Amino acid sequence: MDYMLNREALAASEVIYDGCQEQPVDLDISLPDYCPDIQRILKCQVYPRITSRSITGDRLELEGNYTVKILYLDSGGLTVHCYESGQSFSAVIALKQNADNAQIFAFTRVEYINCRATSPRRLDIHGSFSACAKVIGQGESEVISNIDGDGVEEQKSTLTLNKVVGFAQQQFTVEEVLELGQGKPPADNIIRSDAFAVLQDYTAVANKLMVKGEVCIKFVYSSNDNESAPEVMEYAVPFNEMLDCDGVTENCIFNIQLNVAGMEAQIKNDYSGDQTYFDVQVKVFANAAAYQNSDITMVTDAYSKQFELNISSKQKNIDNVIEFISDTDIHKGSLALEDIPVSKVIDIWNEMSTVSADYSNAQINYKGKFNVCILALNTEGKPVYFERLIDFDYARPYQAKADNIKCSATMYVAGISYRITGSGIDLKAELRLSAGVYSQYSLKVITDVSADETKPRAQDKSAALSIYYADAGESLWNIAREYCTSVNAIKLENDLTGEFVENRGMLLIPM
Repeated sequence: MDYMLNREALAASEVIYDGCQEQPVDLDISLPDYCPDIQRILKCQVYPRITSRSITGDRLELEGNYTVKILYLDSGGLTVHCYESGQSFSAVIALKQNADNAQIFAFTRVEYINCRATSPRRLDIHGSFSACAKVIGQGESEVISNIDGDGVEEQKSTLTLNKVVGFAQQQFTVEEVLELGQGKPPADNIIRSDAFAVLQDYTAVANKLMVKGEVCIKFVYSSNDNESAPEVMEYAVPFNEMLDCDGVTENCIFNIQLNVAGMEAQIKNDYSGDQTYFDVQVKVFANAAAYQNSDITMVTDAYSKQFELNISSKQKNIDNVIEFISDTDIHKGSLALEDIPVSKVIDIWNEMSTVSADYSNAQINYKGKFNVCILALNTEGKPVYFERLIDFDYARPYQAKADNIKCSATMYVAGISYRITGSGIDLKAELRLSAGVYSQYSLKVITDVSADETKPRAQDKSAALSIYYADAGESLWNIAREYCTSVNAIKLENDLTGEFVENRGMLLIPM
C-alpha cells in the first residue's frame, strides 16, 4: 500500500571543505643599489594575503600575494632599514562536490621562515605558509511533513531552524592622503606598516547591506637624520560601503567579517617639498552572510493500525545559528627582560594570534595566544628586536536559550600599550573577540514510508477497552503503537493532556 507523502525542504549549511594547502617561500635576494649593506638581521617575516577566491564546479581557486620583509641594521649598527620582496601565489583545491554559490572563508597562516645573510648584500630565505579555506554550501534535503493514508498515526515535531537567505563577498578600497602629526620629522623611508578594518555598524536596506567602520593604519618610518630613532604614526580612516546582498531584511541574523586584503603606501611631498604625507590605498574584503529563521514541521515517527510499515530514514546533523557576538578584553601582562635591557621601545605590535571558544557554566569562554613583537633600543642606544608569546583567557556571561551549544571564535589585537619598568615591560593589549553561537541538532529524518501488506497487524477486537498498568513517565506514543490505537484516543478516554503518563496507575485503552 502506498501513502501520499507531503514533503518540505530542509535547508541547512554544509561544510564542503575545511583545510589548507601549503605554499613554499624560496628566495635568493640581492639587495638593490639604494639599500645599504647588512650588518645584522633583526627580523624576517612573510606576510601572505589572499586577494581573490572563486569556485568553478568542484574546484576552489585562491589567488594572492606574499611580501617578505627584512628589518636589518646597516654597517653602522645604529639605523634600522627595511627591505621588501613580493611574489604572487595561487592554490587550486579539489572539493568533494560542486559548490556553486557557496560561502568561502579564506585566510593564511605562516608556518615558518628562515633567513640568513650569505654576504652583506645577499639574502637566502626559505619558509612556507598555508592558504586555508572553509567552504560552506547550502545543502537542501526533503523531510516528510505529513502522511496521508488510512490507519496511519504520526508523531510530529516542529523546529525553528535558520538558513542563509543572502550573502555577499565583495572587495572595496579605502583611499586617503594622511599628514604627519605636528612636530614629527619628515618621512624618508617606511620601515613597517600594517592595517586592520573595524566594523562599527551596519544596516540592511532593499537587498543591500550598508557597512560603516574604519581602517586603522600604523606606520613606523625613518627620517633623514640617520642618528634618530624611527618614528611612529597611527591613523583611523572612516568608511561607508554598500554591499550587494540579495534576500536580506532587517530581521536577519548577520555575520559580517572585514579583512585587509592589501595595502599600498607612498611618501608624498607637501607644497614646500618636505615629505610629510602618506598616500594610502587599503583593500578591504567584506564577507557577509544573512540568516533567517523559519519553522519546519516533520514526521519523526509513524505506525499503521493495519500493517507493519517500512520506514527509511537518515541522520542529519545541523548547526543552527543563534547569534554572533563581539567582545573586547583588555589583557594585562608583563614581560621579563633580564637578558635584553631596554631603554626605549620604538614600536610594539602583534602578528600572530589563535583563539577558541566554548560554552559552559552559563558563559562563553575564550582561550588563545598572541605574540608581542618589540622593536626597541637597548641601554647602549642600539636597535634590538625580540618576540614573546602570551597566553590569555576571557569569559563573558551568556544565557543560552537552546541546548548543545557550540562556538566558533575569531580575534585580532587592536592595539598594545606599554610601560617600561625596572625589570621589564608592563603591557595592556586590546583584544577584539568575536564568537558565532550555534545550537547543534542531530535529527533522524524520515525519507520514505510504505506499508508491508504481507504483515498485517493483529488488533484485539474482543473488547472495546483494554486495561494497561502504566509507570510514571511512560510514553503514550509507545503505548498507542503497542495496542494499535491512537494517542488522542488514549488521552480522551483517560482525561490526559500531556504526551507522557504523569502517575503510575491504570489506563483504559480504546480498541
